[in-house]
Amino acid sequence: MPAETRRDRQRRELVEEIKSIARRQLEEGGRAAVSWRGIAREVGMNPASLYTYFASLDELFTALLLDSYGSLAEATEAASVQGSRRTAVNRAVGVAHAYRTWALEHRAQYNLVFTDVLPGYEAPVGGPTIEAQQRVFWPFIEIIFDVEGSPALPIGSKEERAFTELFGLLHGVVTLEVNHHLDWTNSDNEANFEFIVRSAIERHRESS
Repeated sequence: MPAETRRDRQRRELVEEIKSIARRQLEEGGRAAVSWRGIAREVGMNPASLYTYFASLDELFTALLLDSYGSLAEATEAASVQGSRRTAVNRAVGVAHAYRTWALEHRAQYNLVFTDVLPGYEAPVGGPTIEAQQRVFWPFIEIIFDVEGSPALPIGSKEERAFTELFGLLHGVVTLEVNHHLDWTNSDNEANFEFIVRSAIERHRESS
């Protein structure tokens, strides 16, 4: 790979700064708080110049989504690799905990990718957000392969249903916790989460 030029580095750094400002504005005030003028003011450039880096706000939002999906995928992939020598059940629990930990440490980014905080935004049809989301799911699908002893995940199969139930279950619990809907329980959310995930996996193993 050719060495990064000074111009390329400056562009990369400016793109990261634009995304950082937009993400903060989004977290502080929702989509309505994100504007070309506001970003340009903080960056110190003319609003029209931002189009050199992003063609539209939707393109900027897509970049934010890709960053968040990528960060979450890295967390689940790392947990999957670390658990490769464990049993399928323990590996699954480890990946699920990585998913939960990332979500709790990045609540705003989690809600960005999994809730409707961008009303009116339309992801590019067949675009990069689809592949980015699949990358988050893949460690879970691999675990279902291990648990079910299947090399594939055909549509309508018990393996697909197992993935849908497992991911839907853990995702639902994590979403409740991320948005403080479990604060009233005064219980050990981490222990409860592991019990729920482990029980679901064991149930599928017994029925397979």
